[in-house]
Amino acid sequence: MMIQNDTFILSKRGWLPSMLVGVFFIFFTMTTLHLLQFISGALLIALLLIYRNPERTTTINEANSILSSVDGVVLGVEETFIDQKMMRKVTVLNGLWDVSMLRAPFDGTVEDYQIRHGVSLPLSRPLSETLNEKAVLSFRSASGNEIFIEHMSEQSCFPIEIEAQSEQKMKEGCRYGFLAKGRTILYLPHNAVISIHPGSNVRAGETLIGQFA
Repeated sequence: MMIQNDTFILSKRGWLPSMLVGVFFIFFTMTTLHLLQFISGALLIALLLIYRNPERTTTINEANSILSSVDGVVLGVEETFIDQKMMRKVTVLNGLWDVSMLRAPFDGTVEDYQIRHGVSLPLSRPLSETLNEKAVLSFRSASGNEIFIEHMSEQSCFPIEIEAQSEQKMKEGCRYGFLAKGRTILYLPHNAVISIHPGSNVRAGETLIGQFA
């Protein structure tokens, strides 16, 4: 089953680890091992927060709109060259306590995606660009506009997961993956109108990033 159909309050990927830690918590509670009870209880709460899977309702519903694919704070908006084309680059930092579910930015098609398994160094380390786990996806809207989204993991024991297929059609806001902590970059066409600024807080499937011109 694709992740966009995962509509439970806790993501299906989080069921097993949460249940295992919950069993240990109950065991340590019954045996009055208070330190281990506290540790397992704190870990259980952390897992429930990381794997939470809230419903999101999109209220924009405009054909040219581009919604955020990730929760977090905008670090920067700038122009850059990709394959000799000028594009708008929007960088979002996703913290460990932000919602980890990734969502489609508009109605359209996943043209292609690639994932590189690797380590999870701090993004301040130069080697992170070449060694950290990274996923890159290409989305094409119904009107033919294309954007690229890059997800990179940072200091997290949770791997990036992408549950999408090439040429798969997606509805705006539907779930396609999981990023517990890291950086997301959206590469938009140069003529896209940007609606956010550095310091903006964004929510996947709800916050308007910009619009195709």
